[in-house]
Amino acid sequence: MRFPLIAQPDRISPIRRIETFLFRARVSKPVVSTMASIGQRVALLVRIEDEEGCHGWGEVYSTLPAYGAEHRARVVHQTFAPLLQGLSPAQPAEVWQALSRKTHVMSIQTGEPGPLSSALGGLDCALWDLAARRAGTPICDLLSGTRARRIPVYASGLNPADGAEVVQVSRAQGFRAFKQKIGFGAQSDIDLLGRIRADMQPGESLMVDVNQGWTLEQALDMAPRLTPFDLAWVEEPLAADRPDAEWRQCAQAMRAPLAGGENLRADDFERHGAWLGVVQPDVGKWGGLSAGFAVAQRALERGRVFCPHWLGAGIGLMASAHLLAAVGGPGMLELDVNENPLREALCQPFPEVVEGGWLLTEQPGLGVEPDLQAAKDWFIQHEETVA
Repeated sequence: MRFPLIAQPDRISPIRRIETFLFRARVSKPVVSTMASIGQRVALLVRIEDEEGCHGWGEVYSTLPAYGAEHRARVVHQTFAPLLQGLSPAQPAEVWQALSRKTHVMSIQTGEPGPLSSALGGLDCALWDLAARRAGTPICDLLSGTRARRIPVYASGLNPADGAEVVQVSRAQGFRAFKQKIGFGAQSDIDLLGRIRADMQPGESLMVDVNQGWTLEQALDMAPRLTPFDLAWVEEPLAADRPDAEWRQCAQAMRAPLAGGENLRADDFERHGAWLGVVQPDVGKWGGLSAGFAVAQRALERGRVFCPHWLGAGIGLMASAHLLAAVGGPGMLELDVNENPLREALCQPFPEVVEGGWLLTEQPGLGVEPDLQAAKDWFIQHEETVA
């Protein structure tokens, strides 16, 4: 993979402080998928500060399991904070590669590649935010020199119970593309998609997400039934670890391209490259912006579509937006439309959806700050490591 390097990094200022901020908010309407019902929205933010007082923010994936966020915070402070000492933050991608190598055997020994990779992903995003703020430029410009500011978005996380109604509400909010969760029974899925498709407007797009919920037999049975809905993609119809032969059969059976990537790491993207038409790495689960950028570039070179995955709070969402703006291509930003007070409170100013897109600002770094005061009712814990 070709990792992004900063052409002229700012003068090096060592890291002085690493902080984590954990928030947990109960919601009245859970996010429902084939694997879980999520009744709590969780955000684990990481803040890195250098010796000159410049800082950067990142977000560590903590959606599932919600109770795992405290553990991931400890991974940040007890595993990675000591390893960051002595490393130059001027090139975040080199830091990500070095820390990935240093913790590779540990991830095998402990059986915990998820917590380790997500903690490092959040740290990587914070390092890019720090570097971009020091350079006085948006992250997307630092990654690739792009001047693109408007990126298309789609409404994600539509529950099976009221997906058709949420499409109407999201349309009124400016969305022009929608992703419906399915996998709850063949006939109920088809009936729901029929209601949504009947109300679709010209120029709108519809996608579905199975959340790894089907066997190969179920996917093959559903393939012809999905054809009439003219789907932009079918996301994770199979478990990410199913054999290549099953993914090949599924890809051949589906009229729409297959999408996936949130549950892949490293060489998995190469192995699945032949089957995925839409590649979806998650900056808070694995790779951060450094490896996410490399995977995205490789996907575009292969003629695939890059759409970053995200289902968390606002900092990770904004990092995903900058990644998409830097990489370009025909992809869209995933914007969860379910109830989540942490999404907006921890990402200010929060962009408005206008005619199916977001307009990124010219502000340096992520261009946003978490409003810790606005999120105080959901605050759980703060930890700090000082070098």
